[in-house]
Amino acid sequence: MAAAIFFAAGRRLLSTSAAGRRLLSTAAAERTELPVPLPELRRLAREGRLADIDAALAPHLPCHSVAALSVLSLIGLPDRASALLGTIPSPTAAHLNAVLGPLLRRRRLAALVPSILKAHPSAPRDAITDSILARSLCLTSGADSALHLLREPSSGAGPSLHLFTTLIDSFYKQRQPHRAEELWRAMVHDHGIAPDTAAYNARITYKAANGTVEEAKELIRAMREEAGLRPDAASYNELMRAMARYGRVDELVEVYRRLESGEAEAAPDCATYTRVVGALCCVGRWSEAEDVFYAGVKRWKVADLSTVRILVRGLRDAGKGRAARRVVVGLRKKFPAHFDGPWREQLEEAAGISASGKEEDDESGDEHAAAATEAAA
Repeated sequence: MAAAIFFAAGRRLLSTSAAGRRLLSTAAAERTELPVPLPELRRLAREGRLADIDAALAPHLPCHSVAALSVLSLIGLPDRASALLGTIPSPTAAHLNAVLGPLLRRRRLAALVPSILKAHPSAPRDAITDSILARSLCLTSGADSALHLLREPSSGAGPSLHLFTTLIDSFYKQRQPHRAEELWRAMVHDHGIAPDTAAYNARITYKAANGTVEEAKELIRAMREEAGLRPDAASYNELMRAMARYGRVDELVEVYRRLESGEAEAAPDCATYTRVVGALCCVGRWSEAEDVFYAGVKRWKVADLSTVRILVRGLRDAGKGRAARRVVVGLRKKFPAHFDGPWREQLEEAAGISASGKEEDDESGDEHAAAATEAAA
């Protein structure tokens, strides 16, 4: 679990939308856990040791074929995942989705989805497959290029909630809210499909980025009171995003505290800590940002790299060099097997940690930095 959380926190996904998260999480939920460390497979892939990857996965293919397909795509080897899929005697839609789902994390890889589907015409499709294909088309060619799937889904079934949500979210991202609302009405009134939390989150995400805090709050109220749905962490994360846009940081912190204490319907996730730490950093509340960061680490949930880097640099520039180094050293100790890659070097450099990994315990440096900060103020 720690590996998955840490790697997700170490970078921003291409699609952070409600629909994108649901597609990725649904594809992952349909597979069992693969008993091979993901960091080790990533390292082998970086070194080009493909034979070693095959040898590591081979013993687990009989019982974990879906997981193996997903991991191969996840570490950037979709061609090998597709080849492995072709060797499975009776593949299911879960097998196909395991190959396709991880490709949505990168626009370049998302473009491969149609060709992989074409290479496996006999593999069963389902509503998730349609949604993955729609997302790939939206990412590479725009939402209009995927509208035909509402009439002719590749699964052969009628249009699903997943498919509608993907298209609605994509039109919102293209700043065409009128098109998104047209699809919403068609989904609800013409097809009788009731929206779920992810569908509402697509609307909340748009309002968080382009509307007001009150509009985002109203959608959450409607979700809860009119649709009878429970807002999730993503709902509140987007509400906090709107609050951050308008500088309402105290309100944002209050929402976070409700999530942290269990008063809200959902628990904070990695994106929650990213949002709160980032907002506090933007207004120079470094000590509070540090506290929230450590609260996330205790839950095995880490803010993304860019936000942690801002926190580390901010602490150091504010004369809190030791605190900055503690953040990086704490990550290294909490996640020793996963604290690797070029971003680790960026964090260590930002914290003033030498290449040897030793902390520079320069008390006077902190004092000078603090004096400089006060003088600038």
